[in-house]
Amino acid sequence: MAATLVGGAFLSASVQTIMDKLTSSEFRDFVNNKKLNMSLLKQLETTLLTLHAVLDDAENKQINNRAVKQWLDELKDAIFDAEDLLNQISYDSLRCKVENSNTKSENITGQVWNFLSSPFQNLYGEINSQMKNMSGRLQLFAQQKDILGLQTMSGRVFLRTLSSSIVDQSFMVGRKNDKEKLINMLLSDGGNIGIVPIFGMGGVGKTTLAQLLYNDKEVQGHFDVKAWVCVSEEFDVLRVCRTLLESITSSVWESDNLDFLRVKLKQNLKDKRFLFVLDDVWNDSYSDWHELMTPFIDGKSGSRVIITTRQQKVAEVTHTFPIHKLEPLSDQDCWSLLSKHAFRSEDFCGRKYLSLETIGRKIAKKCCGLPIAAKTLGGLLRSKVDAKEWSTILNSDIWNFPNDNVLPALHLSYQYLPSHLKRCFAYCSIFPKGYFLERDQMALLWMAEGFLEHSQGKKAMEEVGDDYFVELLSRSLIQQSNDVSVRQKFFMHDLVSDLATIVSGKSCCRGEHGSNISVNVRHLSYNQEEFDIFKKFENFYDFKGLRSFLPLGIWWRQSYLSKKVVDDLIPSLIRLHVLSLSGYRNITMLPDSIGSLVQLRYLDLSNTRIESLPDTICNLCYLQTLILSYCNHLVELPVHIGKLINLRHLNINWTNIKEMPIEILGLENLQILTNFVAGNKKEGLSVRELGKFPNLHGKLCIQKLHNVIDVVEAYDANLKSKEHIEELVLRWGELTKDSQTAKAVFDALQPSTNLKKLSIEFYGGTSIPCWLGDSSFSNMVTLFISNCTYCMTLPPLGQLPSLKDLTIRGMTTLETIGAEFYGMVGGGSSSSFQPFPSLEILKFQNMLNWKEWLPFVSNKIPFPRLKCLRLFECPKLIGCLPSHCFSIEQIGIYGCDLLLAIPPTLNWISSIKVLTIEGDLDSQESTERIQWSLIETDSPCQLQRASVRCCHTLLSLPKTILSSTFLQHLELYNLPYLTAFPADCLPTSLQLLRIIDCENLTFLPPAMWHKYVSLMTLELGNSCNTLTSFPLDGFPALQSLSIDGCRCLESIFISNSSCIATLECLTLIDLPKLKLSFGEGACLLPKLRSFHIKSVRVTMPLVKWGLQRLTALSDLDIGGDDIVNTLLKEKLLPISLVSLTITNLIEMKSLKGNVFQHFSSLESLHFLDCPGLESLPEDTLPSSLKLLSIRKCPQLEARSYASIPTVVSDARGLTEDLVL
Repeated sequence: MAATLVGGAFLSASVQTIMDKLTSSEFRDFVNNKKLNMSLLKQLETTLLTLHAVLDDAENKQINNRAVKQWLDELKDAIFDAEDLLNQISYDSLRCKVENSNTKSENITGQVWNFLSSPFQNLYGEINSQMKNMSGRLQLFAQQKDILGLQTMSGRVFLRTLSSSIVDQSFMVGRKNDKEKLINMLLSDGGNIGIVPIFGMGGVGKTTLAQLLYNDKEVQGHFDVKAWVCVSEEFDVLRVCRTLLESITSSVWESDNLDFLRVKLKQNLKDKRFLFVLDDVWNDSYSDWHELMTPFIDGKSGSRVIITTRQQKVAEVTHTFPIHKLEPLSDQDCWSLLSKHAFRSEDFCGRKYLSLETIGRKIAKKCCGLPIAAKTLGGLLRSKVDAKEWSTILNSDIWNFPNDNVLPALHLSYQYLPSHLKRCFAYCSIFPKGYFLERDQMALLWMAEGFLEHSQGKKAMEEVGDDYFVELLSRSLIQQSNDVSVRQKFFMHDLVSDLATIVSGKSCCRGEHGSNISVNVRHLSYNQEEFDIFKKFENFYDFKGLRSFLPLGIWWRQSYLSKKVVDDLIPSLIRLHVLSLSGYRNITMLPDSIGSLVQLRYLDLSNTRIESLPDTICNLCYLQTLILSYCNHLVELPVHIGKLINLRHLNINWTNIKEMPIEILGLENLQILTNFVAGNKKEGLSVRELGKFPNLHGKLCIQKLHNVIDVVEAYDANLKSKEHIEELVLRWGELTKDSQTAKAVFDALQPSTNLKKLSIEFYGGTSIPCWLGDSSFSNMVTLFISNCTYCMTLPPLGQLPSLKDLTIRGMTTLETIGAEFYGMVGGGSSSSFQPFPSLEILKFQNMLNWKEWLPFVSNKIPFPRLKCLRLFECPKLIGCLPSHCFSIEQIGIYGCDLLLAIPPTLNWISSIKVLTIEGDLDSQESTERIQWSLIETDSPCQLQRASVRCCHTLLSLPKTILSSTFLQHLELYNLPYLTAFPADCLPTSLQLLRIIDCENLTFLPPAMWHKYVSLMTLELGNSCNTLTSFPLDGFPALQSLSIDGCRCLESIFISNSSCIATLECLTLIDLPKLKLSFGEGACLLPKLRSFHIKSVRVTMPLVKWGLQRLTALSDLDIGGDDIVNTLLKEKLLPISLVSLTITNLIEMKSLKGNVFQHFSSLESLHFLDCPGLESLPEDTLPSSLKLLSIRKCPQLEARSYASIPTVVSDARGLTEDLVL
């Protein structure tokens, strides 16, 4: 049970933090020793006590009294400044403590501190002056409290247990009829793409209703694919398309090319009945809506799109079905919902607390029928049984709150938050609407900002932060996503986000385009773009009190940050607590001045190219979190890392740290240490030193275990007692010759049974310890065994009840997999035992001597949930595969030629949707053709994607591929003996056909092309040498065409001289015989957006191409002196270009004049392989240009371009990224 102040003022927690610091004996001793003015501190303490007493009254009165609100806003800035001043003093105290503890160290230890020594020698007089000013400033506020009539209020304290589980968000009240009506629309027969709009005011439950529809079992069974996108106020077609594509393909799409994404989306929706939900749509532009809908048109009849919107015009523009207006709940339903959240049961109140129902119904009536209001008020009232408390809420002045943007019920929920939660809640306003909050990260950020410092009890701060998060979750101020694809992701309802923005005032800000940022801002996030130039940050110098510098971007996108921001701006922000430079790939080092950020608690340098950390980083004694993950150029940690005495989280995952510095042993507070490099007797730290970190959580990777030759050291690491480790990697690094020692070490490293994920790499023993495979490891979900070369058997992994993902790689000694793998004892098993009951993904790779996979003999079928089976490089495998995997959907066989020849005994071949076959071109087996019996079937199959690669014995494609009427994607790579397709050609359901390095293959007969009405993407590379001509209008739906290295191709033409309305992307490369002619101009390709042309003969005057009339063209790649010179000099290119690449300029030395200036939309300009080019017309480059890329152009590389972000690469391909 924890004592919590109900309705504590926002500033109360900050004031309490200052008071605790002022009254601590350690702080006072330091002040006396440094001869700081103690009387000023006592005066400050007295003033704060006076102010603290009236904060609750002020927060209540600010609702109706503008003067009080202004007084509070200005006091907030003064309190924050006071915090900063005391933090400055506290840092010097901490610094002295660290220095004193190292007085016996070498002289170099002192050198680490030289960076800050001089300022502190003369600092104390200045601090006395600042304290005097601060005390006077706060005294003025204390005097004004009487003028404003502020009075002391007694805090109300109640005891409650902080929630420990996630509240269920799925139930609804009063929406049964709405749901039934909408399901009928979704499941109705026929029609093209049906748009079902759900319209209603904010908070009325549109999104929750859409979620119920989306997850309804009948709806799930009706549609082939589903996807959900939160659109929100910024209608970004590219983002929506990418999100839909990623959802339906379960793949990450990194492209920012809208045309490419639209093509891929259209391909993946071909002949599929889909259900999309576009949540929270605001844009009512018909043209924008039409542009978004274009890729949907080839979906199967009966496809549906649900949109939710607050705008009636949006519903009117989009709907094809009748608009469904979602009305507010009745007062009865509001009470029902409120009571569910307040009492966790509808009838609980009626049975036990009859006196509360009358008050509760009156409160529910004030919710105006909005579920979000009823839920948050229910969360506020949860477990309160005092009628007076309910009456106080009923009669609160907040119901008259004048701000139209926030519901009074929501503001009331905020008003009754404890003070410490108000700070955490307000901080969330720096994240944009729809942004997923990561639970662990929020706790770390709150900890860095000092929001968790004064928690009660002995819990770690991370646990307290998680409790705070759960408390906000229980009050419905944070919600959990119902989307299973983003499990453990949380967000704020838009109206709650608006509330957080309002209550945070000027102290929190999202640096969005056009936003007006106060100079008093403390916490700031901004949208991380690909190129963040200095101009974007110029006004940041004014933010003297800034504590959070947080870029928010897409994790996989490579971004580049102005060097001036890193070297000059950031070191000037000396009050920073949180600094993230994550994802900026041009950062290779930090300036020494980073050591001036002595208040820093959270530093994220992940996914940068940083090579080393400056020694001055050890000045950051307050640092709690240091994230260096995916810094793969980083090879060492600072020698004196032990000075970071408050460090709790050190993430060095996927770095190249060679050894652990000895001073790391001084980091007694470590909760996260992702990697530990085991040393030997000569260098590094022994693995036994892990025993000194008893509180480790999360992931731990132990590297270089081959250095451990003393088993006692492994036992001393005491992994079994580390119950909070969820993911463990045991990596030997080198194969040891002493297999017995290796096994003993492995056995001694047995982890806790709480483990969820285990990886074993380069283990040199001949067998794996018996604890692995024991059913007591019931939490293990993922297991990865790699390069255990000498192991001859597998442990009984079939006994792991929760195992879902299993990979076994590089066990080159193993020859047979049989009973021991499943978990049979003595060759038999219990009749009730079912091996691998939860396994979904199974992979074997590089098993060079594996010959036989014995079946499981029992009435129970193993692998009942297996969905994906992949076999890589198992050249001797000839045994049977499991024959009754009825859930399987994907199979990949790579370099297993003998396996493909076994008889077709697999009952599940017809259920496969994705098939990949890759042969072994280096195989020493007979070159005679091997019949692919394993995957041959005459039965109808559901195959949708197939890839066949590197098969030098293949003369014809398997029947499984040719017989599928669902086949959408077919890829053929390096098939030298495949000469022809069958007489009836390929399935006409194809959407993508890619043929690479199949020189002897005869392409599809032109007379058949018109039948491929679904083919949208065709790629030919070094293939089909008999192909001499290609009519662009041959395939009726073709959108993307790439032909590269087809050396006999002589002509590409438009046969009917008619407009080709489908082609959007065209690539022509290395076609020596091609005589390119577009007839009377390229204007016959009106939708062409991307055009790449290199090493092609041009027979028509360029002026007749008509490229300047291609208003849709945005991406152009051209090469050759004559072509480039003519197209630029004569201004024959369209002004719509966004990206222009110029290659292979051999003779040209300069581009003169204003050849680029008229490209008003140009954002990126690339030069590649232009050895003679010496200069560019920098003064006339377009103002829209964001990136200048120079690669393999030695004369240009020697120059600098001060006004443009530039990426330069030398002739060897080594890249130096310069962003200015």
